[in-house]
Amino acid sequence: MNGGNAQVGRTKTHNVRFYNLTPRSIQSMAYNKVWHKLAISRNDGSIEIWDMQHASYLEKVIPKSPGNSVEGMVWAGERLFSVGLTGELVEWDLLLLKPRRKQFVTGNAIWCVDVNSTGTELAVGTEEGYINIFDIDSDQMQYKQLFDKQEGRVLCCKFDRTGEFLVTGSVGAIRIWDVKSGHALHKMTVSRAEKKKEVIVWSLQVLNDFTIISGDSSGQVSVWDGKLATHLESHQVLKADVLAVAVNEEENMLMCSGIEPIIRIYAKTKIKRDDMEYYCWVKYLQRSVHDNDVKALVCAGDRIFSGGMDGYLGISSASKRSSTISKYGPFLKNPCVAVSNKSRLLLLRYTNYFEVWRLSSTDGRPQLVAPPEDKKVQKPKHKSKEAERRMLALNTAPEKLLEFRSKNDEPIICATISPDGQWLCYSTQKSIRLFRFLPSVSRKNDTQLARVKGLPEQFVTASHIIFSSDSKRLFLVQPTTRQINIFSIVKNGSTDLDFVESIETSKHIKDVVNLFAVSECGTYIVAAGADRTIAVWRIFEGKHFKHHLNMPRYSAITTALAIHAHEPRLVAAFSDGKIIEYDLEEMCFTCSEREYFVENAETHCVSNILLDSRNVNNIVLHNDAYLYVLEKVLDTNGETEYDNDDSEPTGKKVGKKLKRTESDSKVSGLRLKFKKSYEHLISLSWLSTDELVAVGVNPVTLIEQLPDAFKQKKFGTA
Repeated sequence: MNGGNAQVGRTKTHNVRFYNLTPRSIQSMAYNKVWHKLAISRNDGSIEIWDMQHASYLEKVIPKSPGNSVEGMVWAGERLFSVGLTGELVEWDLLLLKPRRKQFVTGNAIWCVDVNSTGTELAVGTEEGYINIFDIDSDQMQYKQLFDKQEGRVLCCKFDRTGEFLVTGSVGAIRIWDVKSGHALHKMTVSRAEKKKEVIVWSLQVLNDFTIISGDSSGQVSVWDGKLATHLESHQVLKADVLAVAVNEEENMLMCSGIEPIIRIYAKTKIKRDDMEYYCWVKYLQRSVHDNDVKALVCAGDRIFSGGMDGYLGISSASKRSSTISKYGPFLKNPCVAVSNKSRLLLLRYTNYFEVWRLSSTDGRPQLVAPPEDKKVQKPKHKSKEAERRMLALNTAPEKLLEFRSKNDEPIICATISPDGQWLCYSTQKSIRLFRFLPSVSRKNDTQLARVKGLPEQFVTASHIIFSSDSKRLFLVQPTTRQINIFSIVKNGSTDLDFVESIETSKHIKDVVNLFAVSECGTYIVAAGADRTIAVWRIFEGKHFKHHLNMPRYSAITTALAIHAHEPRLVAAFSDGKIIEYDLEEMCFTCSEREYFVENAETHCVSNILLDSRNVNNIVLHNDAYLYVLEKVLDTNGETEYDNDDSEPTGKKVGKKLKRTESDSKVSGLRLKFKKSYEHLISLSWLSTDELVAVGVNPVTLIEQLPDAFKQKKFGTA
């Protein structure tokens, strides 16, 4: 990394490869096409809300609760409902991220849920064969009706377009119900023709013309006429269970997948034979997205959202025009990594525990790597950036100091460590705890934490925790009220923590606080909300914080932000690839690029921004797959100048052009200086002025923890 024209600085990067997350499988999905929100439930009972308007961004996480499971979800307008094996129908509060209403149903465990086209009635199917109807009109959730009890459990259900009929799937049968009377009108038997063996109907779709499409345990997708209750056609799409089927909005494309991790796509095609014309489903194409069972499929426009055992959210194309596949791992919402600069400590957060590691240093010795015996080492013909990068040997191996589990294994919402390495704080939904590090009494690894008690009453649960750069102040964001509580750390006194003040944010941010930052000088506080607002507070008369401004609201959600160390300037990235720099004093844009510099910006948003204290023109950022260094350059007459021969060529411009927010000549552009590819780059932090810590997850470690995928014999293999 260059330090500027006058001087050239080098940056060392610690590539941390021991962050071993557990894959959490995806159980179900629900897509809100009006608000472009995708809800995902995982096997631990947690629910994720993804913003899919531009590049996919994990907006909110509803943590798991003890004994909770989510087997099905559905949107009714802006309201999200879920069902699970506890036998409860739950409506979620997406602002407080906790249940808004709960109601038990008749029939114990619930396997499926669906809402009618008008969003007024909800149907749930249970283990004991009961179907419950709930009235959810006018912001309510009231029990309305119970259908006749059927034999066996109800595994899937779908309303027809009118809402007058409900189609359910179970063991060996598909039933069509009259919603008003609660009686079954038709029963269509599903079995294996060769063995007359009953099969399990796992998934259903009902089209506008009352065509029913089912996927079952024999690997078949069957098409039925709902009006006549007759079988139309069947396709052997998999060797075993078809766990999910989906259709596009035009209802001319059918997607299915299951125990074989291949998504097969069928197209509705007009067939002419003799003097007859009729429609049937013909195999169109297939996508290989996952490495294990696929449990959930949703089609939105030209995109197919898929998920299953491997925990990855996959996005693939439903047409032959594009074959791109994007994948998003089962990772925790950032920040999940914290760094103590002075003590060289690294905190890694997991679902219900965290680890603290001590990082080593290097004296510049190159790492000795033995060359392969059958290959001669060739010197590069000419110097390049790649040749200048080299592996350095560590003085000692990284040391794991401690592993700390939360009380009752509650999900940890956030955790951090102070820059001086003396304090550690973490919060769950129910409690928050502050610890002081106790120094080692011997050379052995006996680092301990001492819990700090007698804390102020304002020290309550938090969604974000940040220590100031001098470790003298602690900032908490309260998730329910969104208040920012500020505390002063007192080392010599009756208490270790004094309450300073509370900042009200509800007037300026109307949704969950997604991003939170405090400037290195302690003058500015910045918070970005899920409602696409960015609010800034400034310290007033050296005492208390006062609201300074709300930045112009942008159409895309903010995915990363950072504040310069020595200048009152804020850098932010958005889900559509936009990157801006804003002067907090002059209240104007100082940098706003017009084109994508990140190759996969249309699919993966920027997850973190770092600013180089050695050069204010350098902007370091990364997403899941790439680390970039961009440089601000003066923009004249609408064209950006590229006059530094030391920088890397940008090559072809990638992606669509973005409109400049400010046309003033002071607004700079950006150019690409450096790029490095990664596999699942989770976090990037400064360890010192010339050292970075890059924390990644090896996809192989995720796959190794999965059960074996569906085995099938292939020609020419053992």
